[in-house]
Amino acid sequence: MKNFLNSMKAMLLLALIGSVVTSCDNSIEDEMLNESSEATLNVKSGFADNKGGKSTYVVQFNDDVVLKSELKGLKGYEKKAVRMKSHVVKFLKGNGISEENVEHTYSTAIQGFSVKLNENQVAKLLLDPRVKRVEKDIQISLGKPGGGSTQPAQETPWGITRVGGAGDGTGKTAWIIDSGIDMDHPDLNVDVARSKTFITQGKTTPDDQHGHGTHVAGTVAALDNSIGVIGVAPNAKVVSCRVLDRRGNGNMSWSMAALDYIAAEGQPGDAVNMSLGPKSRYTYDAYDETVKSVADLGILISIAAGNSSDDALYYSPARANHPNVYTVSASDINDNFASFSNYGTPVDVCAPGVNVKSCYLNGGYGTMSGTSMAAPHVCGLLLLGPINTDGYVNNDPDGNADPIAHR
Repeated sequence: MKNFLNSMKAMLLLALIGSVVTSCDNSIEDEMLNESSEATLNVKSGFADNKGGKSTYVVQFNDDVVLKSELKGLKGYEKKAVRMKSHVVKFLKGNGISEENVEHTYSTAIQGFSVKLNENQVAKLLLDPRVKRVEKDIQISLGKPGGGSTQPAQETPWGITRVGGAGDGTGKTAWIIDSGIDMDHPDLNVDVARSKTFITQGKTTPDDQHGHGTHVAGTVAALDNSIGVIGVAPNAKVVSCRVLDRRGNGNMSWSMAALDYIAAEGQPGDAVNMSLGPKSRYTYDAYDETVKSVADLGILISIAAGNSSDDALYYSPARANHPNVYTVSASDINDNFASFSNYGTPVDVCAPGVNVKSCYLNGGYGTMSGTSMAAPHVCGLLLLGPINTDGYVNNDPDGNADPIAHR
């Protein structure tokens, strides 16, 4: 673990620049139905805001027994958030920093906040004994979205068949941390009341304006009806936790805010899908800790391994290790390891991730590829009960074949 409480590492932190993309493969995603323009994943360096010499940072507090006890006694995300905001404002005031640039507070999975700071302010906070770590925020960038057909007769995508066919997700809940969900898609049971956006710019609603999140949600839980596709756990509720804007851009701190929300509002046995992660090697301690804190609550998490053809050990949050966290690699229809998929010891299971058909924007459907598409197969399986396996993927680059997830 990194130790940010000395000046040398503080200077390294100030020099750090990262960039993140979602786990869809840019060489294959252009196979999306009816897409006439390229669908690339553009790596963006830097951060969402750097005006006035300030960048966004995540500040995580050391354990405060009194504060944690007080927060635990409060019921509901909003009450916890208000109490944490009060704590953060007092903390910043004591360090001579204005509260006006605070973006999110984290009260349940971890205790901390995201805020725009200059380098001098970062250096000051790193010396505060109440601070566990300060990490610079990193940006997510998706490629240009595509389109899809509308309401065809229902079919069972090959991936659903490969993992054992659809079960019954009635009464179950899946939290989708992504670009949102098409809130009125006729093939999805969207929990509108609990859906929430965590983006801090643009049109801030939980409704998907990109397509990626809707596609993920469909693989998890598309309805068993007469149209479109069927998911792994049809009839399960899907909750939109929107962390990407209509261009597919967002900050890692927004994903952490979504996880904190789920920690406060979710229940043991719920499942979370995270088809998000860096394109190049990048680890983020506060993010990984947030993931594991949610898993500590009995909430199950499926994470895309990533699409860099590299060892997942060097990528957050795919490297997060916990009994309730499943990192997922991708395979094709012939059980061959997808050429783009990450591999290695963090990977728990493999699932279909090439040419996967699912729901899309405007009540439509589309075909996409990536470990982003593999992870929701496992998310759906987690809603149905303990995961079994059926055979092993061929040609796993690490020489230790991943088992293929199955009901």
